[in-house]
Amino acid sequence: MSSKRINMCIILLLLLSMIFFGCSKPVEDSENPEQSIEKVTNPMKGGEIVLPITQFNTLNPILNRNESIFYFNQLIYDGLVSLDNKLEAQPALATGWTVTDNGDGWIFQLRDNVSWHDGQPFTAEDVRFTIDVLRTNSASAGSSIYSGFVKNIKNVTVLGSHKIAIETNSAAGNQIEKFQFPIIPKHKYRVPDDVFKEPKDILVGTGRYKIESYTKPSHIVLKLNENYWDTSAYVPRIVGKIVPDSETALSTVEANEASLSKATDFDWEKYEEDKTLKTYAYTDWDYEFIGFNFNKNITSDKVIRTAIAYGIDRHEIVNDVYFGHATVTDTPIHPDSWLKDESAQKYGKEQDKAKKLLADANWKDENKDGILENELNQNLSLKLLVNNDNNHRLEAADKIAAQLKDIGIEVIVEKVNWEEYQYRLNAGGFDMILGGWKMSVDPDLSFIFHSAYKGNTNFIAYENPQLDQQLIEAALAKSPESRKQKYADVQKTILEEIPYYSLYFENSALVVKDYVKGEIDPKPHNIYNSIGQWYVLEESK
Repeated sequence: MSSKRINMCIILLLLLSMIFFGCSKPVEDSENPEQSIEKVTNPMKGGEIVLPITQFNTLNPILNRNESIFYFNQLIYDGLVSLDNKLEAQPALATGWTVTDNGDGWIFQLRDNVSWHDGQPFTAEDVRFTIDVLRTNSASAGSSIYSGFVKNIKNVTVLGSHKIAIETNSAAGNQIEKFQFPIIPKHKYRVPDDVFKEPKDILVGTGRYKIESYTKPSHIVLKLNENYWDTSAYVPRIVGKIVPDSETALSTVEANEASLSKATDFDWEKYEEDKTLKTYAYTDWDYEFIGFNFNKNITSDKVIRTAIAYGIDRHEIVNDVYFGHATVTDTPIHPDSWLKDESAQKYGKEQDKAKKLLADANWKDENKDGILENELNQNLSLKLLVNNDNNHRLEAADKIAAQLKDIGIEVIVEKVNWEEYQYRLNAGGFDMILGGWKMSVDPDLSFIFHSAYKGNTNFIAYENPQLDQQLIEAALAKSPESRKQKYADVQKTILEEIPYYSLYFENSALVVKDYVKGEIDPKPHNIYNSIGQWYVLEESK
C-alpha cells in the first residue's frame, strides 16, 4: 500500500499521494499535531500569494487527478457543503438541507445570491448537471475522482430555481459529507458527455477567487471574486506558479519565488534554520494499521490480538521512524473528526499486562529460548507481511518485531514487492499485515469491517454481526446527535475486538514564508482551509 496503495483507497479524496508532517514532540493518543495558528491582529488587504502547482493535464475539477490542482481548484469552485475544522459538513452553495421523508435522500435549499464568475446565475440546474456528469463514464477519460460520491444517487429532481431533491438507492451510504464535490456550470456545455471532451478547462466557478489570466505553461492568476457569498478575503491576488514536481515546489519557497508549499518528507525541522520560514502541521488522511487474518486460528484468537496491542510501543515508532510526525490513534476515525469518540482509547505499551494475558492462556517459555509455546509445544510465531517499497513501513515492521519479542512473540517480517504483497493480501496468505488506507471525507468504515466486503476490501475476513449492525445504523443515522452516538458504538466495538490494531495517522505540513500571516490552519481536505483569513505583510507587496 505505499504510493501504490491506490488500489486500496477508500472512495477518494483523491487518488493522490500525500506528503507528511506533524508535531515535534511525542504524540499522545488521539492528540493532533502541535499547531501554531497565528492570530489575526492587524490584518490588511493587498499583496499577493504565490502557490506552486505541479504540472497537470487539466484544470477541470471533474477530470483532474493532480493533488496540487485539487487544492488550487477549491479556491475557484464550491460544493453544496464544505467541511469545517472538525470535518463536519457546513453550508456552502447549499444554505441548508433536510432528510427526505423516507430517509433515502436529501432536499437542499440553495443560495439565491450566487453568480458564476462569468455573471450567469447559479441554479439547481447546475447541481443536477454536475451529478449527471459525475455519473457519466467517458470511454476516453474514464470516471471522475468524485464519481464514487454519486454512485448511490438514483434520481435528482429540481424543485425550484434554488431547491433540489436528491434521492439515493438506500438510506445507507448517504452521508452528507459526500456532497462537497465541486459544482460546475451547465451553461458551458450541451450535454454531460461534453465535459469529457476538449477543451477540458472550464475556468468558471462560483468560488472565492476567479481566474484573471492563464499563461501556459508558466502560471495562473486568480483575483478576488468581489461578489462571493462568504466573507471576502484580505489577499486580492493569487498566482499559481507551475513547476515540474513537488520537490521543485518546495525549493521555490526556499528561493523566495513562492509563498508556501507542502513538505516532502517528515524531517522538516531543517526548515527552522531559515528564519523566513514557518511550518504548520496537520493530521493527514494516511492511516496505518496491523491487520489480523481471521482465517488463521492464531490471529483470530482475541487473546493474541490483545497481547499484541499491549506489547507494541507506537510512540517509539512515531518518534524513531516519523520524527514524531504522526498521530497515534486507537480507531480508524480521523483524530480531527467530530465523530471521534474521545473515550475510545485503550491501548498503550503495557508489556506486563500482555505477558499476563499470554500466561493465563497457557503460553509459556518452557525451553527458555525467549519464544512462548503452547501446550502442544508450538511456538508463538507469526509472520508480518509488509511491502518493501515503503521505507517507513519497513522500519516500523522491524520495530514491531523487536517489541513483540520482548513479550515472547516471534515475528518474522516478510518484506515483499508490491505485486507479491497484493497477491498475498487478496489470497489471505498472511498472519498479520502492516498496511495503510488513505481515508476519506466519508467516515463510513463498512468497507473495512463489514462482512459484506469479505473477499474484497475486508481482506482480513473479519465477521461480526454486532459490528455489521452498528455500521449499518451509523450509515443510516442522519441527525448529528444520532450519528455521533452510532459512531461511538462502532468505535467501542472495534476497540474491544481489535480486528485491526490501529497505529497512527501520518502527519503533513505546509512550509510558509513568514510574510504570510493570519489563521494558517491546513486540513487534509483543504490545505488552504482558512485562506480567507490570511494576509500579507506590507513590505512583501
